[in-house]
Order: sequence, then C-alpha cells, then structure tokens
Amino acid sequence: MITITVPFDNPLNQKTYENIINTLQFHQLQCTCGHSGCLTIHGYYTRSLKKDDSGISLSICRVRCSHCGRTHALLPSLLVPYSQVSLQDQISIISAYEASGDYEEIMDGTPSVDENLIASIIKRYVKHWMQKVRSFRIGLSFPPRLVKQCFAFFGNQFMQIRQTPNILFLTPT
Repeated sequence: MITITVPFDNPLNQKTYENIINTLQFHQLQCTCGHSGCLTIHGYYTRSLKKDDSGISLSICRVRCSHCGRTHALLPSLLVPYSQVSLQDQISIISAYEASGDYEEIMDGTPSVDENLIASIIKRYVKHWMQKVRSFRIGLSFPPRLVKQCFAFFGNQFMQIRQTPNILFLTPT
C-alpha cells in the first residue's frame, strides 16, 4: 500500500482522486521492496467511504512492481486503510472522545456514522493507538503532521489496524 500526501482542505471525490493519480510522478514512487521506478498501473477496485448522509464510491488505483511482483493500492492520506470512515472524521470522533464524549455534531454532519460505528472507532483507538499517540506526544489537531509522524514512528497511517506494509509518498510541492 502507498499513501500519498494530499491537502486536507480538498473534498475527496472521484474527480479529485483522479487528479491526484494523474499528477503523480510514477517513476518517483517506491515499492515496499525498496525499488523505485518499477510501478505500473495494474487495475482498479471500488472503495466505499461514508460521507455526509450517504457515502461515495472511489475507484482506487492499484500498481504492480515489476521487480518483486507485489501490488499496492494508491490511497490519499485522507483515507484510513480498511476503513469506510475518513481520517478527518475519525480524528473528530477521537477528539470528541478525548474532550467530552459528545458525538451529536459528528452524527448530524455525517448521518451515515452512527453510535455503533463511533463505538467501534473509539475501541480501535483505545486498543491500538491511544498509548502510541500519547507516548510520542503526537497531536491530533493538525492532520498532515499526524500522518507524517505516524508513518515516521510506526510505519502506518493513523488508525490503520492491519499491519499491511504501507509507505508514505510525500508529494512534491
């Protein structure tokens, strides 16, 4: 899996995702095997994301390494691997948990996120991430820094539970 840094102020939809992929310099992408310049588009798969009152579907690009044969999904840093809830929404839920436990505003803004899903996110946070974040004094208030620090310290996207190899690709500015 390759996570691509993107601005957090842009809404995520298929068009913005396609723009991200179309502007990538594929020769700069590195495979988890350590080789660069060996990734080519291999295919696409559909990924659902809970947003607003329903959700959106994204066609996620997969690439294949010509050196080792592994395939990787190209995910924007706005997404958490294997989750239908965006990173920003998960941060909002965790911040509410840390502050007051009031999730009404979150559920009003994203009706597809209910009490059960919030409880699941809190449970995963407490079990897998809370101690890590506190030990390394990683703040939740600035998502781009949060993403970079989680990759630097743990080699995964924040709230990623499965230990699938994941590389952060910092897009040139």
